[in-house]
Amino acid sequence: EFFGFCSSFPLRPERMNSVGAEVSSGVVPIVKDKANYPFKGAKYLLSHPKLLFGVLFFILVGAVLSLIVLIVLLATALKPQAIAFGGDALGWLLATLAVFTEALIFAIIFMKLLVSKAQENLFVKVMKLENEWKIEWQEPSLLNQMICCCSPSLLIQLLTLPLNLIPGVGTLAYVYINAPLAGWDFIGLYYEVLGLSNAEQKDRVVGRRYERLHPSRAFGEDHFRFGMAAVILELIPLFGPTFFSLGNACGAALWACDMCKEGRAATTTEAV
Repeated sequence: EFFGFCSSFPLRPERMNSVGAEVSSGVVPIVKDKANYPFKGAKYLLSHPKLLFGVLFFILVGAVLSLIVLIVLLATALKPQAIAFGGDALGWLLATLAVFTEALIFAIIFMKLLVSKAQENLFVKVMKLENEWKIEWQEPSLLNQMICCCSPSLLIQLLTLPLNLIPGVGTLAYVYINAPLAGWDFIGLYYEVLGLSNAEQKDRVVGRRYERLHPSRAFGEDHFRFGMAAVILELIPLFGPTFFSLGNACGAALWACDMCKEGRAATTTEAV
């Protein structure tokens, strides 16, 4: 399995706790490999085309804006940057890479802003389709979505984006750095509807101080593996920032549904 190498990371049992199960019963269930959920989410999205049609508008707007920015940068910024790099063939190549990197940064910002609302809607709709959404839960507000878009994870993603210019090693480093926060961001939708504050989420998700330089320990292997799969899928050109980012939200919702089921199962076991 592609993600099998992740299993070499030391796993702290206390971080394997499903938050849904903790809230329901405090019993630690046996859970599946969380790296599978982004793939399950993509498959779920394909098998429920109505969900995809409902967010198509956001994807189209983001794609059009990203294309406009790329065209503008090619028309206005390519030549000046090529001259700044020396004006020779290598300079033009470096300038082209720089322009596409700049356009990609703008595309990430646009898609993050526009897809955020679509991800929230998908998350709620999937949980409702799976009959795991509770009436008393409140959907995340627009303000929370905007705060999420401006979260530290987006800043880290933008700062580490140039690592992808380094073939192989750079991409692996990018994935490794961004995986923990990405996993927390996606499943954080569930933690929000549970009513957990950022401080409470941090207590449940983030490890002890001395372990925080090790992503798989600091954020728990569940979040790390989910985030790794999600980040890799979102790196796929064109489909990554669009389809797979939505599929990741569906995957997070399926994970949340499983946590609800595990919580009920644990409660039933205790009652027996």
